Amino acid sequence: VLVGGVGGTGGVRGHGRAQGLFTPTGVSLSKTTIENRVKTDLQANHNETSSGHRPSEATGFHCAIYRLRPEVKAIVHVHPPYATAFSLKFADLPLVTVSASANLNRVPCVDMALSGSDELRALVEEGFARNPGCRCIMMRGHGIVATGPSLVAAYNAADLIEDTAKIAHISETLGVSLKESVETAFRPIPQSMRA
Repeated sequence: VLVGGVGGTGGVRGHGRAQGLFTPTGVSLSKTTIENRVKTDLQANHNETSSGHRPSEATGFHCAIYRLRPEVKAIVHVHPPYATAFSLKFADLPLVTVSASANLNRVPCVDMALSGSDELRALVEEGFARNPGCRCIMMRGHGIVATGPSLVAAYNAADLIEDTAKIAHISETLGVSLKESVETAFRPIPQSMRA
């Protein structure tokens, strides 16, 4: 499970590239439809939709990522338990599997701030700006943000982060040194083999 209740958000860059379609406030990801998505510009300004929905409070950091990363077409923000727990270490997620190493490159962690706040938007934006090769970021004590060329790709990256965090937790429980394991187990994967 990547998110419970009405938590989490998803968004896609609009065809005009200067707009986005976002999850509405108070609607679960499983109940989000094209009809109830909310359109905004990339400054997070929106007009009322016919259904009366407002964009989620995460729209600000979605828009910041779209402005910063023109190649990003979709974003998923979720609160998976293992990745959120791991984020409390306030460290990069150790890429403990070949799949994670090949597909995630790096998953840094940004500090915590209140949901929907300008501070959280700035932290997420800064995290992506400081880490140009990363597609995903953990937010300490909050969850993760995963990007991709499509919603499916962003969701798959989020799912891989949660699976990686779970394996990291199990490995630590077994007494495995993650730092040593990651450094010695995987040769650097050539960029041509990365997703």
